[in-house]
Amino acid sequence: MMMRFGGLLLAWCYCVGAFASCNDDANQARLDGRLEQAQSILEGCLDEELSRLARTYLPLGLSHYDRGDHREATEQYTKAIATVPGYVTAYTNRGLSYGLSGDTDAALTDFAQAIELEPSHMRAYYYRALLKSREQQFDQAVEDYTLALELAADDDHRYIHYNRGIAHRDSGNLEMALADFNTAIEIDPSYTEAYFSRALTLHRTDDVDAAIADYSRVIELNPEHPEAHYNRGLLYRANGEDHLAVRDYKRALKIKPGYGRAHATRGYAYLLPLLPMLMVLLLG
Repeated sequence: MMMRFGGLLLAWCYCVGAFASCNDDANQARLDGRLEQAQSILEGCLDEELSRLARTYLPLGLSHYDRGDHREATEQYTKAIATVPGYVTAYTNRGLSYGLSGDTDAALTDFAQAIELEPSHMRAYYYRALLKSREQQFDQAVEDYTLALELAADDDHRYIHYNRGIAHRDSGNLEMALADFNTAIEIDPSYTEAYFSRALTLHRTDDVDAAIADYSRVIELNPEHPEAHYNRGLLYRANGEDHLAVRDYKRALKIKPGYGRAHATRGYAYLLPLLPMLMVLLLG
């Protein structure tokens, strides 16, 4: 705590010193009769101080965002924008917080403003795509993800392909979804959620063996993934491998005891091997 306070104090002293030097330079220019130069020096110093202030509001907003306090985060971003009206990152971050707090219209307005100010600002397209996907505007989401991909650094491509794949899947375009999940996995072979989403998509296409393989890969990467165990159990049951299904349902319940679907399905899986015997007893 003392070290952080000391760092802040040093930064404050530096700012005060820099501003004092600026004032001295401007005052000397004024005394020398260089009035336009004095005004230019002061305007430049003021711009720098306002920029410094806005850059302080931004991390304040991020700290509130990290705690999930989106109302306070938007207030800090708004202060940054009021200080420097063309602050693109503040518009983008405020749009994200608006979206997460449920104010879709305000979020879209901020993303549009960020893009108008800086058409190559990738994150504005990416966050807008996430919001449009949530609003089930899948075609528009895919368009924004595609624009984001064109602007993104290589390190961001896996996330964008993954989320575009989800938008494709939710719109029913399973072939394109699989293509995006495949690319995300090629970029990052340990991308657990990409394997899981691909497994869900393969599940929907009735490619049972491939889906089981992907659920197994998810479990290999994250043994505590209850949904992967449960879904793989469903497919094992569909294949008639009830003992494997029961094993996966048990594991899902151990990881997540309140997993009601696994309770119900495990009971049915236990019953399946008994059905022929019950029929014999009834007929006998």
